[in-house]
Amino acid sequence: MRTKNHADFRSFYFLNATQFLGALNDNLYKLLVIFFWIDIKGAEEANTILSLAGGVFVLPFLLFSSAGGVLADKFSKKTIIFFTKVLELLVMFFALIAVLIQSEFMTYFLLFMMGAQSAIFGPSKYGIIPELVEPEKVSKVNGLLTSFTYLAVILGTFLASFITDISHRNFELVALICVMVSVLGFFSSIFIRKTEARRSKKKINPFFLYEIYQSLSLSWKRSHLFPAILASSFFLFIGAYVQLNIIPFAIESLSLSEVGGGYLFLLTALGIAFGAWAAGKLSKNKIELGLACSAGYFIFIIFFILSFFSHTLTTVSIMLVLLGIFGGMFVIPMDSFIQVNSPDKRRGQIIAASNFLSFIGVLLAAFCLYLFNEKLGFTPAGSFGIIGGITLVFSITISGRLSEFFLPFISQKLLSLRYKVLAKEGVPKPGSILIYRSNSWVYNFLIFSLCHPICTLFLARAIKCFPYFNGLISCLYRVRPSHGIRASYERVFKRAKKLLNKNEYMLIIFKKEAPLDQILLAYNKVFGNLNIPVAFITMEKVKLPFSFSSPLKRRIIYFRFSTPK
Repeated sequence: MRTKNHADFRSFYFLNATQFLGALNDNLYKLLVIFFWIDIKGAEEANTILSLAGGVFVLPFLLFSSAGGVLADKFSKKTIIFFTKVLELLVMFFALIAVLIQSEFMTYFLLFMMGAQSAIFGPSKYGIIPELVEPEKVSKVNGLLTSFTYLAVILGTFLASFITDISHRNFELVALICVMVSVLGFFSSIFIRKTEARRSKKKINPFFLYEIYQSLSLSWKRSHLFPAILASSFFLFIGAYVQLNIIPFAIESLSLSEVGGGYLFLLTALGIAFGAWAAGKLSKNKIELGLACSAGYFIFIIFFILSFFSHTLTTVSIMLVLLGIFGGMFVIPMDSFIQVNSPDKRRGQIIAASNFLSFIGVLLAAFCLYLFNEKLGFTPAGSFGIIGGITLVFSITISGRLSEFFLPFISQKLLSLRYKVLAKEGVPKPGSILIYRSNSWVYNFLIFSLCHPICTLFLARAIKCFPYFNGLISCLYRVRPSHGIRASYERVFKRAKKLLNKNEYMLIIFKKEAPLDQILLAYNKVFGNLNIPVAFITMEKVKLPFSFSSPLKRRIIYFRFSTPK
């Protein structure tokens, strides 16, 4: 067993190297095309060239992601990876020729082909991870893979800018380096362990949009999978927008050259690499979607700071690093969740559908850059503010859809500054009904730190100070009161019976003055002789003396779980 694990991790290291070199080449060649044609046509054409290059590179991901997913589910993923590296080597060889003869059509066509091989490579690259490592290590491995991917972005961006600069814009030399990198990627792919072919009977459908629709429909039926796919796609949208907008931003707000703007993006990529590594460490042996949801709000704040302090290089540099860090923390849990929770025989197609939506986001980023900066006349700094607003709306929506993970994370991590929450009696197993009487939404919220995943029911007028989350937070349900106390309580338990899931807790919150005898009568009438475990929750507060080491943690909250007699 030890030898097998060692072999699998060695394969992952070669997979990581192959991905690193592929991402390096993607960025190196894309920036080569951008710098090459800005140098020939002038800086006034920068927005157009950036939008065109972004669109050409993304289009293959829309066209071929579905085919890549079908191939990944049909053949060994190692075989797909190997042949895409052969294609990359051929593309880079012809790219060198295209630069030598200064063919605009050929350079853009080969950028399209580079995107095509990456689109086919993607589902196998991510789909092979659960086949190489244990499920509990997927978050950590994804963190490493994404860290090295963005280190490749850093190196690719740096090399494109640095070599162009020191060689006095010798673009032929940059193209030759692209060829050399593709040779290294080809050799690293040889040493990845060959995995078992899933032998899916699915065929490549030229009507790929229908295939994408089917995969997304399947993800909709699996709990929380579709919101995670949307979140992963949104990350690529904001990442692509930052990468495209940073060069006009640097030229206009900081008076740098287009090459200087390329250097500036290194800070964001460096932050993403660190954030991805940190997300893997913080997640430990589980997938922490709550961390991702929280990171989205920090991304919104950073975009607004970038918008209002756009002329200060120091502030901009710090914000770009922080943007990358929180971006890495945002995407790693989402990608890990998609890989682990996709069905085995459809994993490649689900990841392909996710890639399709991701690169719709990249294409949308190129369109938004053109719309905001060219058509609507916003400055690059102002357009960062618009993206910040979009990020806030998305973060509210996605944290609501993933509230089963977001609320426990907030309760555990943020409220721990003020409260220390402990279970004085043993917490029952998932599938239990928990009954709690309280008028304080803070103490209601603290229960999430002990019991999760959790589904919560409360009467609409029973707890007047509880925030109105119904319809936004997916794990909180409001039940309208009926005429009479007992009828209202029965209505709550009937709703609980419909929503009860053996894999999660059902928390039912009543107002503090609710009579226990009426609650038990309603419970017994609805559940009868069903063997459903039920526990009453009582809360006990203990004040702590002031401490300079922890001045904010002023109170211990004990929750006691007791079975009603």
